[in-house]
Amino acid sequence: MYRARRLSAAALAITMFGALALALALSANAEAQEDQTVKVNLTQSRDSGVSGTATLEDVKGGVEVTLEMRNLPEAGIKHINHIHAGGTCADDRAGRTAPVTIPLETITAQNDGTGSATTTLKDISAAQLFGEDKERFILLHAQTKKGEGVPPGIACADLAPLADTGGIRPVTLLLAGAISVLGVAAGLFILQRRIGAEN
Repeated sequence: MYRARRLSAAALAITMFGALALALALSANAEAQEDQTVKVNLTQSRDSGVSGTATLEDVKGGVEVTLEMRNLPEAGIKHINHIHAGGTCADDRAGRTAPVTIPLETITAQNDGTGSATTTLKDISAAQLFGEDKERFILLHAQTKKGEGVPPGIACADLAPLADTGGIRPVTLLLAGAISVLGVAAGLFILQRRIGAEN
């Protein structure tokens, strides 16, 4: 009887450990979703030779988007850029660009062909910008010329859904589940032995 109680306590401890591991996994996952920094590469469009990076970082109350471009064709030229929704870079390069949803700060080309700008977007997270609800991309445009409307894109980056966005990592879930199952199995085994001993 004393041994059965000790085994029951061990089974309970294993089950509690599994539950704790699962709770910690959920908590860590929630924190990771709240505070993300993601970097994407802008690649050339229309043989422009222009490329760069966009860093999207969660900050208090929103997301900070920093574009750092290189190989801009002419110093002093201002390049508008936006986040477009409802399409991809491939669509834009095929002449089917999607609507602008979020304007970003204009980039001015420097003498060495580089240019950068940082925009803070309010009331949104990086996870939402990379969400599966809608295709999005960042597009840097060529020089704006009077009477010619919005210029074509010269560098682009898709904001594809992130692999780590949403859910618990499978390995963590499997480990926590296995520990819980072991605890329950041990408890059932002890219960069966106790009932057998009483009969």
